[in-house]
Amino acid sequence: MRQMPVRAALEWAFGTECARFDHDEIGAVGGTGWRSYGMEYVAIQQEQLGARVDTSPGRSWPHDDAELIATVVRNVLPWYAATQVADLARAGRTPDWMPDARPRCVPVKWRPSPAGPRAAQDHGDTFRYRAMKGRSGNRLIELRSMCCPVTYYPTSGQIAAARRAYLDWWGWLLALQVPLRGAGLVSIDVTSAMPPMEPWKNSS
Repeated sequence: MRQMPVRAALEWAFGTECARFDHDEIGAVGGTGWRSYGMEYVAIQQEQLGARVDTSPGRSWPHDDAELIATVVRNVLPWYAATQVADLARAGRTPDWMPDARPRCVPVKWRPSPAGPRAAQDHGDTFRYRAMKGRSGNRLIELRSMCCPVTYYPTSGQIAAARRAYLDWWGWLLALQVPLRGAGLVSIDVTSAMPPMEPWKNSS
């Protein structure tokens, strides 16, 4: 029995063993897609139907534990959450929680220059005033100001949304711990270790 945290177990099942969900989204959403049989049963059924089992060299079926992990993920989590967990595990990634992100004032547009990119200028407000002295006395003068439009990126809302997505993913992993322990895995013992819950609090 290999001891693995839940994240490592998922990455092994979906990344190393390439476990997949059945393409039955209705069954997954309705909770009717639980498959309690292994790949041996599938091979026997194929043989009874007259289909020849492919024994050519190449990639083998996923490990039975990997198939079981995929089944647990699909039936414990909502379909949208299960697919996100599987995709991230397959890529060996966590949700991007935007490390060290701070709202910064940046130009809306850039313009090229010999010294490098510069903030693009745009016309600002128009000012009008009446000259009372000099050669332009009693005459309306109109001036157009120039400015560099700026914005804030990333916004605080974008940072909060990214970290909310990370917390959702962390909660999904926590929800999978107990079902995976009770799933009867043969070669893997899922431990209680979890990724950091709020890694941005410990980042410098």
